[in-house]
Amino acid sequence: MIVEEIPFGDQSAPERHRYPPPGRPSFKTNTTPEKPKWDKSRAVKGKPTSHLRGNLRPDKKYVTTWNYGGMTNEVFVWMNAIHLGLISDRIPILFPLIGCEVQVGVGAETLSAGSFFDLPRLSEAIGHPVLDWQDVKKGRFDRAFHETDYSFHNDDELLGCWSVVQTFDDSKKPLNREGPHFLHLDVQYTAVPPTVKLNGTGTGWHTSFEGLSHLMSPAGRSDALSLEPPLPTFGKRPLPPMTPHPKPDDQLACFDNLYWVWSKVVWEWEQFPSPTWDAVGTHLHFTKEADEIATMYLKTIFGLRDHQEVPPFVSIHVRHADFKNLCPDPTNVKSCYAPISEYARHVQELTAELARNRGPNSPLSHVTEVIVMSDETDQEWWDEVDAMGWRQTRPYEDQIARDYGRR
Repeated sequence: MIVEEIPFGDQSAPERHRYPPPGRPSFKTNTTPEKPKWDKSRAVKGKPTSHLRGNLRPDKKYVTTWNYGGMTNEVFVWMNAIHLGLISDRIPILFPLIGCEVQVGVGAETLSAGSFFDLPRLSEAIGHPVLDWQDVKKGRFDRAFHETDYSFHNDDELLGCWSVVQTFDDSKKPLNREGPHFLHLDVQYTAVPPTVKLNGTGTGWHTSFEGLSHLMSPAGRSDALSLEPPLPTFGKRPLPPMTPHPKPDDQLACFDNLYWVWSKVVWEWEQFPSPTWDAVGTHLHFTKEADEIATMYLKTIFGLRDHQEVPPFVSIHVRHADFKNLCPDPTNVKSCYAPISEYARHVQELTAELARNRGPNSPLSHVTEVIVMSDETDQEWWDEVDAMGWRQTRPYEDQIARDYGRR
């Protein structure tokens, strides 16, 4: 028998000896790495569409809520929505911040959470995708809020949502917000069952993460929708004839409000440890652009050059303008405000705590700079601030508002 010897790697070898044989698969590995599970691209099909469900993946479930007040309230709502998404294994969709005309003037643009918070960094830290609404549905994002954004439209899509407020508020109506109109949605509500309420909280809109998460589960949803008598429903816009009231959506669970949600006790944000702050808030970081804008103005306030570092400082936000409406004596509004000396006491307590916790070698143990931000217009009050040696943003507010706020 004659054996044909073929040198290793000889390209002239007969076809039958080459690897892989014809018709058999190659075992070459795919060089394109798979996106991590927290990546936004794995939470949606692709680019946003004109229709609500066009970019939602059929194998995923989501949770969302609408706008609620100004920046501070909105950040708490975002954190609660993200925390609820983590607990329920749903992808949170964050509604944009709508500028209040009283605070930022007419024509302020809507701001998505991702325009000033680094959502990819957050998603990686918590191992869970977080979306903006503009990742899902086309709309008038990053534009001045228009009066038509407050009303119904002919192309509004029907969506069933849960209402917390309808169950626990004396009005027995859902919280009416601009959010659904802005997204061209006709939201029809079903009241949440009383079982979602946080135990021991009495009156108010307080609910628990556990209760809301269970409500979104198959068993919790089935139990709630099987109650007799049925849970109350509400729709601000009458439905067409023969159109049944939609049940709360299963794939996209939505609530009229998620501000008053807690794990164990109310006002957990003010306590340590705080479940929502620990799970979400500690991982929230501003985007590079937002950080650069803030740093630019801080250097201006401190009179620094570009190459100089901003020193550690304590910031004070004194909110007066709309709080005066809560003062029982409108003729003596000043009596309802904390004096400057009270702010000074808290500054001293904070700097002393930093010195104790950080140690003598830390730059945070010698914080002496204070920056005050306020909507107060009384010059005498600002003179007191100046007398403390504190810095303020007031001289630059017109420029800031012109560049990034009022129009």
